[in-house]
Amino acid sequence: MNFPKLTSIIVLCGLLSARYAPSADAVTTYRGRGTYITLLSSNIKFPIFTKEFTEATGVLSVGGVKQVWLDKTNQTIGFRLTQERIRPNGAGLGFSVTYWRGTFGDESFLYQRRGNENQIAEYRDPTHNYLFFDLNGIYIAWESNRKAWGFYGLVSLIADHEAYTIDKYTLLGDDPTQRNFTTAERNNAELRFGFGIGTRIYVARFCSFWLEKRWIVGERFSANRTFGAGGLFEGGRQKTLYVPINSLGLAIGF
Repeated sequence: MNFPKLTSIIVLCGLLSARYAPSADAVTTYRGRGTYITLLSSNIKFPIFTKEFTEATGVLSVGGVKQVWLDKTNQTIGFRLTQERIRPNGAGLGFSVTYWRGTFGDESFLYQRRGNENQIAEYRDPTHNYLFFDLNGIYIAWESNRKAWGFYGLVSLIADHEAYTIDKYTLLGDDPTQRNFTTAERNNAELRFGFGIGTRIYVARFCSFWLEKRWIVGERFSANRTFGAGGLFEGGRQKTLYVPINSLGLAIGF
């Protein structure tokens, strides 16, 4: 399934419905303007960091040219403030600000091999601070007796701050002694793009549960960059690095 296109369709439908759809006469519980504060229990997978090394010939490539993903996950808490307006027909638009902090485990990469010398790059204490500015398209599909169900799509501009320590060293065969050791601390800020889809279950006028999946978009590779079996690029297709975030939220409405 093409999730970026699906998200775009949901947001576009929210824009068109909120602007052009006729108003219903009945006033229902979850229509009108609303403000939500949401606490999110989230799982962030495969975080993307600035790539500090280039693989030599014969070494399996990980990530892309400028970015590398870590095979790590982090269970964390997110916070969201949402303002939205739902028309009587159930469609509407919203704007939200969401914050997550992700702290991940250390990970090392082999990037060059000469004889029994292995060149290693290790990311230590890698963290991300994400601030999302979201445009939401919302539709309430069902409502009865103050219970309701709806779904939404969102597109995001993300202020991303990454921090880590990068160590580089040489290992000889099975000897764990680190030779030619260097270390440096990094702090980088970057703007990224993201998108997502979600559903809401309203259990009371001021309480709802949100189930959401979103993606942070990373580096995309051109078709002329190829690797061997198991590398980045297989079968002539472009590949994109994504950071998936799965969340279950409890929202309080005002």
